[in-house]
Amino acid sequence: KVKTKLRNKDFRGSILSICDIPCKNVSIINCNKNSIRSNHFHKKDYHIMYVLKGEIDYFFKKRNSKKINYIKVKKNELIFTPPNEIHTTFFPKNSTLIVSSKNPRDKSTYENDTTRVEFITKSNVKKMIKNARKKN
Repeated sequence: KVKTKLRNKDFRGSILSICDIPCKNVSIINCNKNSIRSNHFHKKDYHIMYVLKGEIDYFFKKRNSKKINYIKVKKNELIFTPPNEIHTTFFPKNSTLIVSSKNPRDKSTYENDTTRVEFITKSNVKKMIKNARKKN
């Protein structure tokens, strides 16, 4: 998880910075309840995910590691995914994210930089969450 930076707050409202690194794409992604996204890693790309609504059960690990890490990412929280980190997102409720990425998100650029893996699936996600909560 990454701390957000409150840049300014006054009588007009506030400004919260969620991406202070170079990016070439910002997307709003809507995720349906009980859906799984990702199950891949990026060779050079990275992204920041900010949860506008809902929450994420986020699983990640280094490519050459057996250790699986888990974070519950809630509304108004921010997470950074570096290159070469296998990651999967599970959405226990309808969720909306803002995702800022280093690379453009055209199909060719994305596919050339993304390697898919079978990491978290519909058949193992509940067990993975239960095991992760025991460890935390």
